[in-house]
Amino acid sequence: MRITNILALGLLLAGLSPATAIAFAASDVYADESIGSPISVYRPSNAVGEPDGVYADFQDERAAITLDMGDGEEGTGDLTLTYRILDYGAAWRVELLDVDSNVLQNTTGTFAVYSTETTVSYDGSEPYRYVRVTCVEDELWSLDAIASEDTSLFVDEEIPTDSEESTDSSVETSTPQRGMVVRLVDDGDPTTTVDEAVYVVDDEGMRHAFPSETVYKTWYEDFDDIAYIDPANLATYALGPNVTVRPGTWLVKITTDPKVYAVEPGGVLRWVSTEAIAVSIYGTGWAKRVIDVPDTFWGNYTVGDPITEEIPPAGSVGALPSGEVVYLSEPGYYSLPGDTLSYMRFMSKFFLTISDDEQTHFAPGGDLRVDPGIAFPY
Repeated sequence: MRITNILALGLLLAGLSPATAIAFAASDVYADESIGSPISVYRPSNAVGEPDGVYADFQDERAAITLDMGDGEEGTGDLTLTYRILDYGAAWRVELLDVDSNVLQNTTGTFAVYSTETTVSYDGSEPYRYVRVTCVEDELWSLDAIASEDTSLFVDEEIPTDSEESTDSSVETSTPQRGMVVRLVDDGDPTTTVDEAVYVVDDEGMRHAFPSETVYKTWYEDFDDIAYIDPANLATYALGPNVTVRPGTWLVKITTDPKVYAVEPGGVLRWVSTEAIAVSIYGTGWAKRVIDVPDTFWGNYTVGDPITEEIPPAGSVGALPSGEVVYLSEPGYYSLPGDTLSYMRFMSKFFLTISDDEQTHFAPGGDLRVDPGIAFPY
């Protein structure tokens, strides 16, 4: 492992472990701030600092953000982008600029589906102070952080560690893309069904099966973004729990029990205890919102407390009397800007009409930021 930052070197000499030294010095390699007026980038400051799972979202083609590496922390080596793709085929342009905003290098590329990092090589001799990152296609993506392999504070010094392992920054990681939907390529045999299963991949590299097309279509409206892979690649993803019905969509029951349940985040079921409550929350046509879950899949859910008041359950999406579309998550309701609404893939056919009285049970919580924990099953 290379530890080249002077601060890290000093901390090592002071007796701290390499891991601790790296942690203290890590902030020097990341962008310090977003500058100027970003074009069509939602929450650009989310790309500042080290990777933390909070993203700046590029909302359309030509969306751009300029990031400042910091005074005295100019980059002199390769640049790594930590990202997530929202649409397959997402592409980027990275411009490295000097302190006077002159372009030193202009590089373009396409993001790999099976990775969350990509490295831009830089062989120039002049340090870059600013990094301009642009979305160059209609397919959208989000940026978590940028990191320079070296900065002007670095020295070319090898520091031994307890491990003999080394990493090559030019090799992209194989971390799966959270929310990626996969299935096997058709084996051409009509007597087999193994190639019909559809899975979603979580951020730990596990795959979760959709038990039915009905469940799938509570999360995704169509099959356009499914990635087809071979059995060997599919086997690299350990099998996790099945996907449950998305909260705020269908009400569910089993054929052997007349009780109707709402689904909350985490696959938690809440019995809608009276018809009056069902009508209040879901309207007079509430019964058309009920689907049966086969007994064999009922164990995928956890039964929580019954709904005994006329209060919509967590995970519901609806319109306030003002017309504002919001996401309900106790104790608050959160406004859904158009870009967030699109990214989260909430479907209008499931929206509730939230009354003044129902609204009083929730406190205003501001805008809902893009949250993969809500957008994807796992």
